[in-house]
Amino acid sequence: MNHLYGRSKKKMEGIANCQIYEYGDSKNVDAIIITYGIFSGVKVLFNDIHLSSIKRGYIEKVEGQRCFEINHCREGRFECVLKDGTATYMQAGDFSISLVHNSSNHSFFPIGHYHGLTIWIEPNAFDDELLLCGKMLGIDFEKLLIRISKEEGLFIKRASKQLEHIFSEIYTVPSDILIPYLKVKFQELFIYLSMVEDQSCYEERQYISKSNADIVRKIHAFINNEYKKNLTYDELSQMFSIKMSTMKQCYKNVFGESIHDTYRKKKLEEACKLLRSTDKLITEIALEIGYADHSKFSNAFKKMYNLRPSEYRRITNGAHIV
Repeated sequence: MNHLYGRSKKKMEGIANCQIYEYGDSKNVDAIIITYGIFSGVKVLFNDIHLSSIKRGYIEKVEGQRCFEINHCREGRFECVLKDGTATYMQAGDFSISLVHNSSNHSFFPIGHYHGLTIWIEPNAFDDELLLCGKMLGIDFEKLLIRISKEEGLFIKRASKQLEHIFSEIYTVPSDILIPYLKVKFQELFIYLSMVEDQSCYEERQYISKSNADIVRKIHAFINNEYKKNLTYDELSQMFSIKMSTMKQCYKNVFGESIHDTYRKKKLEEACKLLRSTDKLITEIALEIGYADHSKFSNAFKKMYNLRPSEYRRITNGAHIV
């Protein structure tokens, strides 16, 4: 991974007020975060992350100063953790505003895949350029953020056409005009937020306790390791000492899919590996991954990949025994 959203790393390194943070080793980079200073007190971060969590050392918290963080999720899933241990979740297209002092020092990504954008705002560092922009727009940026985030320090707006319009082109705009483009988009975003605030357009969201979030993460890890075992919801709830209805709801909120979906996806991913790398009969593969019925396996495979297992094998690895 040596680029972000199709942008050349070499070009990015040549942009003033641009910093590149990479996570991983010399062979594999698991995450890239690119930060751009667009105004004094405002940084924009592009995130391309394939990890479950990152310590937020790429931005420094300023003690005693009110700072805000705006996030837009382009792909994947992002966990918003508050200081009291409760969490809520963003998925593709969602947008959030939070007070930094009320959030965790780590960023969490439940499915290990996240692409998105962060705007870090430190009002005490604003200079005349941004204050003049606010005066021209009739917007006090800090006061607007305080009203929207309210006392709990977290505002989430679910995916909408308006948000897509504001953010979609940011990820593909050429590097050569990125900084002035981001300045314009920053102002457009706050005009939108002033209308959201006036309309009191706050979204209802569900919070999950840290203990329940930890339990469903253990269930997720168990399924990925023991996917051949077809355990019922009741068996899982007893095994992990969690009420079944709570387990189902929390799991869906954390991972964006049901336990059944995770089981099916994992089984079919393993089936793909076996179809590509072995000459085993398809009936044998179905049994090996936990399907007792060949036709159910074939139908599930077709539904996910739009190919029969035999078609997938021919396309990916030549002619095999079927």
